[in-house]
Amino acid sequence: MFERKENWQDMSYAFWAAFDVKRIFLAFIGVLVSVLWTCGILWPFSLLHFIEANPATVFASFLRPSAEGACSLFSIFTHAVASGSWKAYLPLALIVFGLLAIWSIVGGAITRIAAMEYARGTKVGLVDSVKYSLKKFWSYFWGPMAPLVGVLFFVLLNALCGLVGQVPFLEVVVAFAFPVILAFSFLILFVGIVGGVGSGLMFPTISADGSDAFDAMSRAYSYVLSKPFGFAVYCASAAAYGAVCVYLVATAVDLLISTSFVTVGMGMGEKFNNIAKAVNCLANPSGFADNYGFITQVKLAFGSLGSKTLVLATAALVFYLFLVKMVVWAVAVAFVGSAQSVLYLLMRKDVDGTEVEDVYTEEVDTDFTTPPQQPEPSPEPSAAGKKEEEEDKEPKAKDETPDS
Repeated sequence: MFERKENWQDMSYAFWAAFDVKRIFLAFIGVLVSVLWTCGILWPFSLLHFIEANPATVFASFLRPSAEGACSLFSIFTHAVASGSWKAYLPLALIVFGLLAIWSIVGGAITRIAAMEYARGTKVGLVDSVKYSLKKFWSYFWGPMAPLVGVLFFVLLNALCGLVGQVPFLEVVVAFAFPVILAFSFLILFVGIVGGVGSGLMFPTISADGSDAFDAMSRAYSYVLSKPFGFAVYCASAAAYGAVCVYLVATAVDLLISTSFVTVGMGMGEKFNNIAKAVNCLANPSGFADNYGFITQVKLAFGSLGSKTLVLATAALVFYLFLVKMVVWAVAVAFVGSAQSVLYLLMRKDVDGTEVEDVYTEEVDTDFTTPPQQPEPSPEPSAAGKKEEEEDKEPKAKDETPDS
């Protein structure tokens, strides 16, 4: 059992928990389904030119080094948000809702395992953790959604104020209402920033306390605002341990791939060099997304191979590399889920005074109805007793004769 110190040093638990097979498996499935969902949404909308990013861009991000791939994905997201076009917002909204549904199950299961193990030393099975997250699905789903809904609400109010200014002679109304607009803008920033910072506490709230989305949201805001310095210390400790964890795993994976490429290239020669160039071309696609779709990127990468067998070998190699690279992301997700659980339990102790080991456990329904007792068999009478019973059953002789 992990020895708790109940301070920032307990983030070391998340470091070792990131290598737990159950959590890595859950995170791997979550990342894989997330990639498939994102690419499935981007494909038709990129063909319709609603959004510039396409599946090739997302897929290539996972073939690159982890830090570079994360920056690429973040750039895709920020570019879509900053575009200001409803055409980009439509696929983006579908992606966000889908990802939130996926991680409501996967993230809930990971934080449930971490909360029970860190607080009580109790091992939770893979199936049990998934069942718990499915039972609390809507709480997990609406918890992180609440700050986003709040931000969108106040954005809509400001937009309506601006819409009034479109009417002739009503520009002055917008000018006089500007203090209200400033207040709404403050709420946009407050709800968005504090909610974004504290969103990592929402899943562990539901996993550790069995609460609902409203309680998860209120605790997230309360803990961040009540103990901002302590929260920052815990986050800094988690970031330090997480950076070391991801760096070690990413370095090990890159070393594994490099060793495989070098040793196989020693025997295969120029053929393998061509395969490696094709893989690199697919991992670093050239041109703009509008001009180079997914199929075109594949043709550019594999066009120089010539042989169909080399194309098949390259496709298989890309598939295996994709799966190996996904392990780095899975370990990172497993660490984040475990660190969030530790962070929440420590913040709960600092703010509310609740002991760390106080974690919600589901009650097992027990039937306390006692079964009906069977009557005990009467002892079998002895031979003498049987004889007496037979004599009693015989009709007694009448002593009196009837009157004549």
